[in-house]
Amino acid sequence: MKALKTTLLILVLLLVVLGLGVVWVLRNLDDLVLGTIEDTGSRLTGTAVTLDSVDLDLAAGSATLKGLVIDNPPGYGTDYAFALDTVRVDLDPASVTGSVLRLEDVTIAGGRLNAEQKGTATNLSTILRNVRAASGEAAPPADPEDPTDVRLALQHFSFTDTQATLTTEQYGEASLRVPDVVRTGIGDPASGLTPAELARQLLEAVLKEAQDAVGDALAERAKEAAKDAAKAKLKDKLNLSDEDMDSAEGALKSLFKGD
Repeated sequence: MKALKTTLLILVLLLVVLGLGVVWVLRNLDDLVLGTIEDTGSRLTGTAVTLDSVDLDLAAGSATLKGLVIDNPPGYGTDYAFALDTVRVDLDPASVTGSVLRLEDVTIAGGRLNAEQKGTATNLSTILRNVRAASGEAAPPADPEDPTDVRLALQHFSFTDTQATLTTEQYGEASLRVPDVVRTGIGDPASGLTPAELARQLLEAVLKEAQDAVGDALAERAKEAAKDAAKAKLKDKLNLSDEDMDSAEGALKSLFKGD
């Protein structure tokens, strides 16, 4: 009987400790998620990733991330690469206790981006290279016995209305248009992706679109610069005034239009 009482007492103590642990996790879940995002983001991008706050509402199936900033790699002078005031996440509450957390939607609207060119590289191409290098690390299979082994599947992702600035060594600063990025069906709902794998796919999609926009803008700037240089050279060679040059351009345009 004494042994039975001792065993029951130990079981009660274990349940109390377990209950306290669950309460602590729930009370500190926002901070745990915040730390995971900062650690995973910094490892993937090769630069500092910081987040002001995380507000989780598991009952409503939502999360709001505020003040997410991806710093520039070393050697770049702008304040940051990305600054996202608000990231909205909608999830399936029924999946919270399952092996794969199903995210229904991740929406990022009105983010700010600084694209900076140094020589033949940009801050975005450097971060993209870091992300791709980090993605070469193979992820272990899911362990259903490990409650900390979180797997994610994302149904819809949108990154829209981005305010972007391009800073170049040769051409100075200008506004940059970055197309909206929309992706669907990221991760198998049955097996999911690790947080690092999901973050890598989202970062790569956004960075690739932004880097393509930078390349197009730089090519257009170079084209305009070459055109201006050729025009200046012709003007000097023919010893024309600005007014004469404008008149000659107008005459040529009328000629080719058939006026």
